[in-house]
Amino acid sequence: MSDSTPPVPPVPPDGAQAAPPPIPPAAPVPPPGPQPYGQPVYGQPAYGQPAYGQPAYGQQPAAQPVYGQQYAQPMPYGQPGYAYGPRTNTLAIVALILGISGFVFGITAIGGIICGHIALAQVKRTGENGRGMALAGLIVGYVAVALGLIFIVVYVIFLIVVLGAAGAASYSSSY
Repeated sequence: MSDSTPPVPPVPPDGAQAAPPPIPPAAPVPPPGPQPYGQPVYGQPAYGQPAYGQPAYGQQPAAQPVYGQQYAQPMPYGQPGYAYGPRTNTLAIVALILGISGFVFGITAIGGIICGHIALAQVKRTGENGRGMALAGLIVGYVAVALGLIFIVVYVIFLIVVLGAAGAASYSSSY
């Protein structure tokens, strides 16, 4: 059988611990020589370029702010130079959303029609954007209401026909 414990180095006769063997010195690194194709050695500036932190010849060093001196304050929001176009009318957006959702929920198409008319009046009075959305909300709302009314009329006619046929069948006489 093999023993799984590692071998223990022999202890010197005087009881003192043996010093580990010395580490051999590393090989010296040669100084960087000239790079091929005239490239500067890493860490050194190229010929004619100032070293980092030093001004170039004939240039003044950058002025450092004096203690307590205020820095330039940033411009507040809405500064000149930012041209914002006219706003989009909110009711026009609501009219479009309600008109489209009228196909699913039905009753919201009426809200789309109402908001569309109000939005058109506001756009005409204030000059805001959103006339196209207000018109689209109106048109889609009217189409949804018209389709809903057609569906209701067809459903009522269907019920009358089915109930009439069922009623006629129950009153039939057999001779």
